[in-house]
Amino acid sequence: MCWVIKGRMKSNSRLRNDNPVIKVLHVNKLRIRKHMMMIGYKDSRLHLSLFLLFFVFIANGYAQEEKYIGLFVYNFTKYFDWPESAKTGDFKIIVLGHPSVYEELTRLCAGKKVGTQNIIIKNVNTAEEVGNCNILFVGHWHSRLLPDIITKMGNQPTLLITEMEGMLDKGSAINFVIRDGTIKFELKSSNLQSHNLKTDQRIRELAYKVID
Repeated sequence: MCWVIKGRMKSNSRLRNDNPVIKVLHVNKLRIRKHMMMIGYKDSRLHLSLFLLFFVFIANGYAQEEKYIGLFVYNFTKYFDWPESAKTGDFKIIVLGHPSVYEELTRLCAGKKVGTQNIIIKNVNTAEEVGNCNILFVGHWHSRLLPDIITKMGNQPTLLITEMEGMLDKGSAINFVIRDGTIKFELKSSNLQSHNLKTDQRIRELAYKVID
């Protein structure tokens, strides 16, 4: 098994107004406009074109990020083992606060099964909407909800996945990080065990870091 997944992931996620990258782009755009007035219209068109090209590059980077995360999560369904109590009905994956990852998983998992279970993907925006599931992915912007989520989950057999530095210490079992420009994941075994989950040895070998 070999997953080579490279891409840039800056604090996860969508291109939206509260994203710090968008704020930087907005500031840079204002600076470019000011510079345009100083250098004249003809040269300014080149500067504006370069800015727009940079914006498209950033947008493409975020789109790629979501594909990588979706692919990781889908592959996790193959290399983790849930208790028998979680092997009936549908195999549920809930995405909290990241519609783009939800859309990517919906595409990847269409018609797929885990054993005999149909994979069902659900998108939610609040901790209150999180119900019983096999996998829960918490987007960066909703990481602050993790304590409430863990309290609500109790010891349910749910694989909890996050994407923010320090989340393993907060209770997640898998956390996505960026190292050397590559999307990698770290794993905490005790957080898996507390939810009665087991993992294939190959996952441990693929992890950037494993904490017992």
